[in-house]
Formats: sequence, structure tokens, C-alpha cells
Amino acid sequence: MSSAAPSPVVQGAYAHCAGIARRSGSSFLAAFWMFPREQRRALHAIYAFCRLVDDIADDPALRGDRAMLLERWHEELVDAYRGKARHPVGIALGDAVHRFRLPEQCFLDLLAGIEADLRGAEIETFAELEHYCYCVASTIGLLVCGVRGLRGPRVRDYAVHLGIAVQLTNVLRDVGEDAAAGRVYLAREDREALGVAPRSLLARSPSEPLARLLALYAERARARYALAQRALPDELRRALRPAQAMGAIYRDLLDALERRGFSSLSPLRLSKARRVAVAARVWVGIGT
Repeated sequence: MSSAAPSPVVQGAYAHCAGIARRSGSSFLAAFWMFPREQRRALHAIYAFCRLVDDIADDPALRGDRAMLLERWHEELVDAYRGKARHPVGIALGDAVHRFRLPEQCFLDLLAGIEADLRGAEIETFAELEHYCYCVASTIGLLVCGVRGLRGPRVRDYAVHLGIAVQLTNVLRDVGEDAAAGRVYLAREDREALGVAPRSLLARSPSEPLARLLALYAERARARYALAQRALPDELRRALRPAQAMGAIYRDLLDALERRGFSSLSPLRLSKARRVAVAARVWVGIGT
């Protein structure tokens, strides 16, 4: 890891990324508030890049050719690794990826996941959904571990399992909202096996078949959370507390979804105070 202080231009770029992060109110950031400053700045750069490319697929107010916009960010990513970025987010990201030796493939896989969203092709199998979850979520976990200087097979297993669990939780939270936008992440093979009609995804309260399907996905998410915990090396538990905090926040969200019995398909959001409280418990070693 490089220890050289960032130039004024790079510091300004990091400040730009921090602004994007603050305005987002994301659960992702609540888990990392106690990072050392250098690592926190790197996470802001990673988050800002992810936020901007994710908005290409999700922001209804965005105008223009979305595929072309995504390609421009792909080019900015390549330039960031070459030290030639021009956008503030690319400049900050370029410093972060070289400072912490972060793998470019993680970002490329993330962009592949966003591209899949843009194509809008139906997810046929649960295995396809897991791969999508890896692209848009596990890759972020791997980058977080890289910022912490943590690598190796067990660290990778931990990040992959946790990312898939978190994204499955997001799928459960956003079923109705996604369906209204014309997106269905529940795999077709599972919907057909349980007799879930596409129109039922838009109902305010789930039908009995949909309730069973959502419960199945909640069980699969919990299984991934458990696999992540088993993969976590004991000697790295303290170093990975930020990632554990993020996992705890999303497990808490999954608990809340199950407590209401998926009775409403409108998205459920944990308050900022709740997210910070859950993260803080993990940081002090309670409930890990």
C-alpha cells in the first residue's frame, strides 16, 4: 500500500466522492464509519463509482443512451487504472486502486452486472441470480477486504457469501418496486415451481404462493449469511468488523421483512439511527 499523501487535486476528488456518499444515506456506509481516514476515503471513491454506474440502470430521471453512458464509465475505469482519469470520481478511484492494489476484475464484474440490468433479460435459474448477486454485491465485499489489506481463499469465500446474502436481502426488500419498474429478480424456475403468477408481484399483499417463494429466498439468504460466518477466519474477525457490521445491518433488515410476513411489497427501510446502532454493536463486539 502506498503511504504518499494525495495531491490537492486527488484530495478534492475524494471530497467529491464523500459528498456523493453522504447524500446517499446508504446502509453500506453506516458499517464503515470507524475506518481509518485513508481507508474511508477509498471506500467513498469505490461507493461513488458504484453509485453512479448503478444509477445508469436504476435512476428513472436519467436521460440519454444508458448503454453509452455505461461504456463511458467503463472507459473512465480503464483510465483510472492507467492514471489518466478526468472525472473526480475516476481520479479518486485511480488513487484508491493503486494505493490499495485493488483488482480491476472486481469492477469489470460489477459493470457486467449493471449491463445485465440494462438488458433486462429474465433470470431463468437461481444459479443465474447468484451470479448476478456476485457481480453487483460480492465484488464490493472483495474490494472492501482489499482496502483492509485482507486477501486469501477464506477471505474471498467470506466476501462472496456475504455479498450474495446481502443482495438476496435487497431482492426480497424490493420485489414490488422492481416489478413495477419491469424487473423481476426472482428466478423463473422458482416462480414456476411454486405457481407464482407474474401479476402477483405487483399486489400490495403477497399471495400464498408468493409468500412461500419469498420465505424460500429468505431461507437461502440466511444460509449464505451462515456460510459467510463459517468462512470468516477467527484471526481476522476484528479486522473484518466493518464487513460484519454491514452483514448485521442487512440481517436485521431480513428479520424485519420476515416479522411483517412480507405482508406488504412496498420497500422497507431501516432508519439511519437503527443502522448505526446495529453497526456499533458489532464494532464493540456484541452480536457478531
